[in-house]
Amino acid sequence: MKRFAGLLTTAAFSLTAAGFSSSVLALDVEAAKDLAEQNNCKQCHSLRKDKDGPSFMKTAEKYAGKANAVDEVVKHITSGKDVKLADGSSEKHKIAKTMPANDAAQLKNLAEYILSIQAK
Repeated sequence: MKRFAGLLTTAAFSLTAAGFSSSVLALDVEAAKDLAEQNNCKQCHSLRKDKDGPSFMKTAEKYAGKANAVDEVVKHITSGKDVKLADGSSEKHKIAKTMPANDAAQLKNLAEYILSIQAK
């Protein structure tokens, strides 16, 4: 009986922790927005309208349903590959910088944020 009570307590704790996931998610969204701001992403991208680069929404649509979507976006924002601009010219994509440098969790969070943007 004590074991069963312990399992119930563990389950209740897990459900309670899950209830706080939206506040954790909000914190992650804010961190992603901050990282995007620090890297001037909005100079070329916006949430839902194309600028020199595609909107975050268009990027999310491009990778929708793809298992490797997060990895592909992280690769794109960290590789400095050539990208075509709206005017037809091309340039190297700016490499996203984190503090500490090359923080995989921050880069993944930014990629997940970009992929989460949907039409209103």
